[in-house]
Amino acid sequence: MGKKIKGFKLGRRLIRVSGWVFWRFRTRPGYQKLGSSASRKPMEKVLKWGRKLARQARSVCVGSGYVPIGSEPVKEELSPAVPKGHLAVYVGREDGEFHRELVPVIYFNHPLFGELLKEAEKEFGFQHPGGITIPCRFTEFERVKTRIESGYVVVNL
Repeated sequence: MGKKIKGFKLGRRLIRVSGWVFWRFRTRPGYQKLGSSASRKPMEKVLKWGRKLARQARSVCVGSGYVPIGSEPVKEELSPAVPKGHLAVYVGREDGEFHRELVPVIYFNHPLFGELLKEAEKEFGFQHPGGITIPCRFTEFERVKTRIESGYVVVNL
């Protein structure tokens, strides 16, 4: 009986040791890389490193502030991003300065704003290059905006 117990203990130890030995070769669940980097040829590693270096150099060159030697810097007009649900509209007369205003999209359905858009259509037409331009004084535009905000309704009889 004593040998049976010892044999059993020895068997458990063999299973434990064999588990450690074959643990590397077991398939694991989840993502596994197909080719390991150790099996690659040295030249492939050098080429991969060169491509990575070139890609990083391009990303540095494309970033803001980089100007190649012998070329003039490009002046970009930095305008803030338009928030969701708004449109950028330019307000003013051709003889004066245009103001960039952010207008909620829902205002475009209002009759007062529709009148401003009809004026823009008469003056510029539908083939106007650039953004939506409303040809009126900035104070008039602000007045229309405040009326729309206050819930002013135009009643057509």
